[in-house]
Amino acid sequence: MHTFFTQKISNEVTLSEIESKHAIKVLRMASGSVVRIIDGKGSEGQGLISDAHPKRCQIQIKSIVYKEKPTCEIAIALAPTKNNDRTEWFLEKATEIGITHFIPLICENSERKKFNTERWNKVAISALKQSQRLWLPTISLPIKLNEFVKENTYKNRFIAHCEDGDKKELKDYSDITKDQLIIIGPEGDFSPNEIELALKNSFTAVSLGDNRLRTETAGIVACTIMKFQSKN
Repeated sequence: MHTFFTQKISNEVTLSEIESKHAIKVLRMASGSVVRIIDGKGSEGQGLISDAHPKRCQIQIKSIVYKEKPTCEIAIALAPTKNNDRTEWFLEKATEIGITHFIPLICENSERKKFNTERWNKVAISALKQSQRLWLPTISLPIKLNEFVKENTYKNRFIAHCEDGDKKELKDYSDITKDQLIIIGPEGDFSPNEIELALKNSFTAVSLGDNRLRTETAGIVACTIMKFQSKN
C-alpha cells in the first residue's frame, strides 16, 4: 500500500500538488485505489482515492489510528557538511532509525553556514513514508554551538569529538529511558574552546568506537547506539 503525507488527517483529505502528482502521474493510481495517509504527528489513516486529480487528489478516509509520541527524545545536534548531499543522507537515515530532533549546529570550523531547512523537511518526510514511521522529527533552525550548549536541558547530553582525552563509550552511557542528546562537529571537528565549553556545561565526552568517522557517519552511529543500546 502506498503512503502519502498530509498536514492533517480528517474524514476527507486533499493531497498537496506534489503528493497528488506522485500518486496520479507517477504511480498511475486511480479512483478506488487504497492508500495510507500519515501526518507526522502520530496519526495514520487508510482510505480510497475519490478524485484522482493530478493536482488535488482527494482521499476518503475509512479508518484512523494514532500512535503515542516516543516518551524519550533522541536528539542529534550536528554541524552540516560542506557537501549538502551528505547531510541529507544523514537526515534520511536518522529519520528511518527514529531520531526525534535534529539541530543543525554552526561551529568555529563549519564550512557550511547557510541551510535549506525546507529541503531537509522534505527529505525527512520522504524517509518517514519509506520507513513506515508515524512521528516526523523536529528540525530546528541553525544555532551556534556556544549558544546551544548553554540552553539545552537534556538529562543525558554527550559530545563526540576527535581530540585525545578521557572519553566514555557511548554504548555504556546511553539510556533509552531518558531524553538523550549528542553533538557532533564539522569535518574539521570542534575547536578546543568548544570542547571545553561543552564539558563545562555538563556534556560527557564519548567515543563512538576505534575508527575515525566522517561527520554524517558519526551521526548515524550515534543515533543507532542511542536508539538500540542501553546501559540498562
